[in-house]
Amino acid sequence: MRKANPGAGGRGRDFHSWKASALTVAIGTLVGGNFVLAKYVVLQGIAPFVTFYWQVTGAAVLLSLAVLLQGGGRLAGQFSAAHCRYYVIGGVLGISVPQTLGYSALREVPAGLFTMAVTLSPLLTFLAASIFERRLLPPSRALGLFAGLAGVFLATSQGLGGSAFSLSAWAFAMSVPVFLAITNVFRDKAYPTGGQPLFLAAGTLGSQVVLLVPVAYTAGAFALPLEVVSSLGLYLIVLMLVTALSYFLTFELYRHTDGVGFSQVGYFATLSGVGAGALVFGERISGLFAISIALLFAGMALANRRPGRINNTD
Repeated sequence: MRKANPGAGGRGRDFHSWKASALTVAIGTLVGGNFVLAKYVVLQGIAPFVTFYWQVTGAAVLLSLAVLLQGGGRLAGQFSAAHCRYYVIGGVLGISVPQTLGYSALREVPAGLFTMAVTLSPLLTFLAASIFERRLLPPSRALGLFAGLAGVFLATSQGLGGSAFSLSAWAFAMSVPVFLAITNVFRDKAYPTGGQPLFLAAGTLGSQVVLLVPVAYTAGAFALPLEVVSSLGLYLIVLMLVTALSYFLTFELYRHTDGVGFSQVGYFATLSGVGAGALVFGERISGLFAISIALLFAGMALANRRPGRINNTD
């Protein structure tokens, strides 16, 4: 017998720890690999924001085409006021604002230190969820998040630098995990009744593509040289495909866990990015990498346990 999440935003959703764990690892691996691929594209001469904009635009187009293939009859219910608020607010909080702040911070803040700042989002999500629900969530979940954070620290500690940077850059960097935590709780609690992962992913990405048109125009996203497009087009297409898949899986994951459980994706994305960076760019990797992986999986097992709130036989 399966019981749906009793939260306001979780009506009709079933929680499965094993599905949540599998999706968490899959999304983290996709996002981490995508980060390395995006870094390669940026190193070839396309500005970070321009890369991000076309990556999201292409993914939105692919997801929209998939939505149309689902049939127009199922489309009407996905444009209620609740759905549209979910698309726009979730996109602004979880995509546009963190990306803008992140790009601003990375101009000065070392990548390793920025990574550590971003991976605070699971703990901040735990705090935000506890405040929202007006009760402390199970301590075992917090322990799992701390274990994951320790694993990420071991994997990225060599990337921490001692470079000087401005207070504003540090403020931008520390704001990113705050917005990600708020987004995790919002997406969980405001999950629209009858929402389907494919439609939610397409709507969220599509709303941001439209909102960011003025910024993209100013950044020169619509004036890419033909030689750049021809030489890097294949890489951009792969970025779009992987982004589309990762966002579809993101909203599928929200059907099987809450914001705290979802927040662990960031840990696995970081670990995946470290591993992919070592393979593609020859970046140094810590000898403690295996311990990091063990800590992440142990932490995920603890954080995805929901004693007293799940009863399913899957």
